[in-house]
Amino acid sequence: MAYHSLWMAEPRDLGQLRDIAAEAVGEPGRRRFRLTALGETGEFALMWLEKEQLAGLGEAIGTVLAGEGYRHAPVPLDDTRPRAEYPVTPDHEFQIAQLSMGVDPRRGRMVITAAGPEDAGGPSVSMTIDFHRSHELREQISAVVAAGRPPCPLCGGPIDPGGHVCPRSNGHHEPA
Repeated sequence: MAYHSLWMAEPRDLGQLRDIAAEAVGEPGRRRFRLTALGETGEFALMWLEKEQLAGLGEAIGTVLAGEGYRHAPVPLDDTRPRAEYPVTPDHEFQIAQLSMGVDPRRGRMVITAAGPEDAGGPSVSMTIDFHRSHELREQISAVVAAGRPPCPLCGGPIDPGGHVCPRSNGHHEPA
């Protein structure tokens, strides 16, 4: 696969992943979001991203799966299944600046490429996941994103436990 971006370095290919997970670290309102990926050779990538980027990745995965006619049995997300053994220290850690996705419909796989900021040397990794695991990741992303602060019904902004300043009501909106 050739990469023609002006600033994205040739990505480190993690190959078919043994594991990938979307996680939030911290309390709602102060959470940081990350993807952890463990490649077939044991390479570990820890990639930080914004909540909106994570939500967008979940939506993009859903769009690709629907476009490819992927059907899945409705199974609830199982957060109790054992996770793969990750090394203590990641081989690659960076803040994601750019995400891209490719699809191999013949093999039922997606390739996700995550690239860091150009000023950090543009670190990047590509990873391959099958459609089934892509669907599981999409469900996990939805759960992680939804676990934050509830949105204000008027402006859509996050509501803290003590309420928030709502521009649409010209003042404070108390939690429901």
